[in-house]
Amino acid sequence: MNCIFVPWLHMHQPPIWSPDKEPPYWGNLEKMLNAEPNSEEAWNAQWFAQAYKNPAAYAEKLSNEGYSPRMMVDYSGILLEELAHLSQNGTFANLHVNGEPIGDVIELWRRVLDTYPDAIEFAGTAYSHCYFPTTPERDWEAQIQQWRRVFADLFGEKALARVRGFWLPEMGMMGESPAALRLIRLLKQYGYEWLILPHSALQYPPEWHTAEVENRLHWLVVEANGERDRILCVVRDTEMGIRQQSGQNADGCIGDIRDRASKLASDDVEIPPLVVPTSDGENGNVMMFEYFPNTFEPLVRQAASLSDVTLATVSEYIDRYQGDPTDEPTEVRLREAGGSWIGSHESWEKGDRRQQVSAAIDKLSADFAQAMAENKLSPEQSHAARQALLLCETSCFVYWNQSFWFDQAEYFLDWARGKLQV
Repeated sequence: MNCIFVPWLHMHQPPIWSPDKEPPYWGNLEKMLNAEPNSEEAWNAQWFAQAYKNPAAYAEKLSNEGYSPRMMVDYSGILLEELAHLSQNGTFANLHVNGEPIGDVIELWRRVLDTYPDAIEFAGTAYSHCYFPTTPERDWEAQIQQWRRVFADLFGEKALARVRGFWLPEMGMMGESPAALRLIRLLKQYGYEWLILPHSALQYPPEWHTAEVENRLHWLVVEANGERDRILCVVRDTEMGIRQQSGQNADGCIGDIRDRASKLASDDVEIPPLVVPTSDGENGNVMMFEYFPNTFEPLVRQAASLSDVTLATVSEYIDRYQGDPTDEPTEVRLREAGGSWIGSHESWEKGDRRQQVSAAIDKLSADFAQAMAENKLSPEQSHAARQALLLCETSCFVYWNQSFWFDQAEYFLDWARGKLQV
């Protein structure tokens, strides 16, 4: 059985408070690049920068050689803005890795998206990498809209029109059906046709084995208060995602792909399995140094001569197979507790400081909404206040459960509150 393989890399860096700047923050990558020259932080930063360039650079290289690379990526909106800033202000032009300048990363991405539009598919996401289950619902649309504005400003409306899937930051999905129904409808309102979720977020028949859950396309069905809606759902291949981050080579990857196909072949499945490992694209030595030369590039070259492994993007797979009446996607539903990248919501709700930050964000969000409803803000003031609010909702501020990140949240919250003092 043929098997469709879709490697996926997730990219994000949070904002960091820097009161001597205007506005008073910079991106974490820029902060790392400005660390002590011989520090581990500065050394890592150059390779992080290279990692954000790698998908486009390897797609261009392999496409120019006549191969057909395929990959999914998602970049948070604040990371895209930071990459644009560092490309434009000369930082990347003067940053050399392996003897070559990083150069204009955004221009490279523009070229690849225009010249080789099938090679890499972007998924949409939230502007500041907010965790939707704990982000005030009144701000969901602004998070989605702002990412789309940033992406279109950098790469154009034509590239935005090709963005059809959605990555929920931290792969976080609430289990409460009314809220989940509203989120799905909001995503569909903005043209998103599918989303990706972790295995842990889903309910499915107890007799299903792992490949039936993770390597098939499903309809995610949500029902609440007598209403029902659905959206196509791709599921992360958990084990391969871990191996992708850990340095699995091309041969090992092909072996695992074939294993998924063999498990579904006995189920009389008509369409090819869909294998989608996801991992961070920059964290750790493997992703900084090994993944592209040792796994991705040889995999693309080998796949060109394989009859049973095909590289594709998720939307390519949907276009080829979703309309097949002989194998309508199965239905899954959300677990009552929902789920996330790390399996549960505990990291977002446990601890006094987490709860304090969440409560403060909700209060700020409500105050902003009231100020807007009462026309207390000029257009310029409302834009600045909304931007500050969205930055406060960055997931990193509460995820790590560390004083440094909680302090970051407080700095941004104080700054954002000042935007509402009119």
